[in-house]
Amino acid sequence: MSFWQNHPGIKLVVPFLLGIIASIELGVNCNSYLLVSLLFLLVCGGSFFISSYDNRKMIGFLFFISLFSAGFTYSSFRTEKFSPTHFSGSIHQESLLEVTLVDNLQEKENSYKTTLLVNQVIGDSVVACSGKILAYFKKDSASSLLEYGDKLLIKNNIQAIESHQNPDQFDYKNYLNLNQINFQSYLKNEDHQVLAKNQGNSIFAFSQKMRQRLYQYLLLNGVEGKQLKVASALLLGYKENLDKGLVKSYASAGAMHVLAVSGLHVGILYLLLTRIFGFLKRVKHGRLILAILVISFLWFYAIMTGLSASVMRATTMFSFIVIGNELINRKSSIYNTLAVSAIVLMIINPYIVYQVGFQLSYVAVLGIVYLQPKLNKLFYSKYKFIRGIWAITCVSIAAQIATFPLSLHYFHQFPTYFFISNLIVIPAAFCVFYLGVFLFVIAPFGGLSLVVGKLINAVVWILNQAVYFTENLPVSLIAEIEFTVFETYLLYAIIVSVLFAIHNRRIRYVRLALSLVILFCGLQVVWQYQSSQQHYFTFYSINKNSAIDYTVGNQMYFISNKELQNDWSTMMFNVNNHWNSHNILSKTYLDIDSLHRNRSYKHLVVNNGVILAGNKSIWVYNPQQASPNQVDFIWVMGSRLTRLGRFLKKTKPKGIIFDSSVPNYKLKYYLPHIDTNQTEVIHLNKKYFKLNL
Repeated sequence: MSFWQNHPGIKLVVPFLLGIIASIELGVNCNSYLLVSLLFLLVCGGSFFISSYDNRKMIGFLFFISLFSAGFTYSSFRTEKFSPTHFSGSIHQESLLEVTLVDNLQEKENSYKTTLLVNQVIGDSVVACSGKILAYFKKDSASSLLEYGDKLLIKNNIQAIESHQNPDQFDYKNYLNLNQINFQSYLKNEDHQVLAKNQGNSIFAFSQKMRQRLYQYLLLNGVEGKQLKVASALLLGYKENLDKGLVKSYASAGAMHVLAVSGLHVGILYLLLTRIFGFLKRVKHGRLILAILVISFLWFYAIMTGLSASVMRATTMFSFIVIGNELINRKSSIYNTLAVSAIVLMIINPYIVYQVGFQLSYVAVLGIVYLQPKLNKLFYSKYKFIRGIWAITCVSIAAQIATFPLSLHYFHQFPTYFFISNLIVIPAAFCVFYLGVFLFVIAPFGGLSLVVGKLINAVVWILNQAVYFTENLPVSLIAEIEFTVFETYLLYAIIVSVLFAIHNRRIRYVRLALSLVILFCGLQVVWQYQSSQQHYFTFYSINKNSAIDYTVGNQMYFISNKELQNDWSTMMFNVNNHWNSHNILSKTYLDIDSLHRNRSYKHLVVNNGVILAGNKSIWVYNPQQASPNQVDFIWVMGSRLTRLGRFLKKTKPKGIIFDSSVPNYKLKYYLPHIDTNQTEVIHLNKKYFKLNL
């Protein structure tokens, strides 16, 4: 029997998945065709079972089309902006909105961020509505008291979410759209009024309170400092406490999966529970009792960790694995189990297919299920300890092979010593998890809880030291890798064709793999040539920062203040993706405050604050310096506006660039001093500016 015949779940999930993707990418509203597509699906499904064997292929093809159609129309039906009740169709300038907080507050530098669910729009009449808003509350004593479940009345300060401001920047607008959020609002204290407290889902509210109580158990029992940050992230999913440096270290060591409660943690709990209750298999109806207990504990853990999307996704997946293993008892059909769990998750939320966690979870599990047993057979030792080390290494390698194309596409980096770090990270995660569960059980009663807490603190300290050691190894991280979506698919095609060639031992699969490798290498050669020909300036739009870069071939000169250059997170979000996608191999950093010193580089000259490169000259406006005779562009920063109006009256450059640190009201003040017929005015408050040379 072929693989496809033995795993019908995969044949179901593929067309349904493709239909969802096509619907979301095309953005077509076809809600009215949902019933037609479902009826078509039922007819085709019924025909498949009553048709003769000779007609099975035709019916199977029609069934594939019907599943694709069902995924397409169902995804459209579940798209909130297409709903006739979406608030965007009822709102007016003077409208008020009744909303409910459906997420906890996230503290930002000057605001609190959360998500609001619209209940109704209040204007000339009251209209029941749906839809979500990304909200930023001005940081003050009143907004700090807001919490999940609060019902508010807010003013209509709603705006469409803006597109990304810098080239090749992470598209936050698209990310929010894929989470069904299309609008945002900034609310001051006078813009909102609390109508009622604790109006949210009671299970979620209970989950948040329990999570906070368990965090206090860690805090009060000797877990402290960075160990507390990691332990709370590992056990409870508290990622808000993690600082940027700690996250960077774990990413460099290939151990980021520890810091997000997901498949690894639910899998550890699954193994623990099946071992504890494994004896039930020997009693009557024991498998049913075992399945009920394990699934109940898995979902209780999901509630305990805050019911985040990643935890619920992993819990759903392992719940189906429990059903498949303990009730159906067909362990060979793990692929069917995974396929059915994926279909259920896509029915709950079709947009989940675009979540990175969903993609990585299923790809990693598939890689481990298929590759780990084969890798494990390559080496055997009579010593159990060595076999255990090899088993962990095989799991790490299998997961990494399966996920590295996606990781390169999304995160642009590859940790080279992942197999070393995971020898400590995975056992340590098991140890911390088991100790954490034990602590949460005994903490209300005192006794050994302080000892257990100290043990958790010690194990996490060892885990952190292992991560820091791995991060500091030579070439621990290959960073700044850029793969397009097509190249990611191509990498997976190469991996699958190689596995087919090894499994089937057919020369045609070897030829296919070689052809795909040649195509991949050819694309890289073309990209390398194109990047060697580039020549341009980029003026970035980064809030409260001033930055430009000059690119010639694969060489780049970046000019900004030192604070921005040292801010790893801001650079990653705004700048680094652009460099990766343009194959920048050499970088030179210049401090914007030292441009008054004359310097000469291979492709760029700085002369008394004037940047000379290619055939263009850019003066970084400085009221303390004498103005140059003639330049192509003047770059104006918000911190250097003194005497600008007087200067503009007597000079007419080809262009003047106000950077994002110059507010709109100040720009309006200076515009009358500029002859816009002769001078191009560029303001970087919303969008970057690229000057091709």
